[in-house]
Amino acid sequence: MAIDSDTRHPASRNVSGALPGTSRKADYVLYSAHWDHLGHCEPVNGDDICNGALDNATGAAGLIALAKAQVKAGPAKRSMIFLAVTAEESGLLGSQYYAENPAYPLAQTVGGINMDGLNIFGPTRDVTIIGGGKSELEALLSRAVRAQGRTLQPEATPEKGSFYRSDHFSFAKRGVPMLYVEGGEDFVDGGRAAGAARQEAYTQNAYHGPNDEFDPNWDFSSTRQDMELYYMLGRMMAESTAWPNWNPGDEFRRIRDASCKNTKGGC
Repeated sequence: MAIDSDTRHPASRNVSGALPGTSRKADYVLYSAHWDHLGHCEPVNGDDICNGALDNATGAAGLIALAKAQVKAGPAKRSMIFLAVTAEESGLLGSQYYAENPAYPLAQTVGGINMDGLNIFGPTRDVTIIGGGKSELEALLSRAVRAQGRTLQPEATPEKGSFYRSDHFSFAKRGVPMLYVEGGEDFVDGGRAAGAARQEAYTQNAYHGPNDEFDPNWDFSSTRQDMELYYMLGRMMAESTAWPNWNPGDEFRRIRDASCKNTKGGC
């Protein structure tokens, strides 16, 4: 067997912003999304530009919207970090770099929320958690979901290992409890059948391809629905004094426990 490979050394940047807390400034709540995409890719009808409009321009736009909303509401007790990472599509390289060289100590990072493609297909009655059962952050998530009148559901295809395929994994590997949730599959218009059909159509026709382009027919009411959820989650973490951990027996629990022992005033 023979394998050909090459090495590229492109220059790119992570971009971060911070909203300092009032009384617990050295505690950090993290929001993350990746701003990169593939650039040129396999052409479709002569178009070889992979715009990445859904994956993940929506997440990057959501990150900016959340930062604006949190600033407008005023600082919470804890500081909030808004982190746009690069090179996710190349192997989570931007988030890995930040996790290895954090601007704010990971042992002081309470937890985080990662966004990798927002729901632009319509409002849902539920919220999907990717990698459910892993951390104590899910208690906060359950409260926020109930406040919206929605239900929390496990992912339909856990065999795909989606929890290990986006930027939150870089932080989880270093002990930081992270949430990765999606907009749900039980659509107000059409139920689960419509949700499955929309996801299949996107995966087959647009995912990592030139057809992932902005469409003026996108339904931003569902995007707003999820942004309100993420806003609540971040605010709840930032106004609390609790330090959520991974659940007992989880693969990342040992790492978090060790980091807690080696920091003052942290978890």
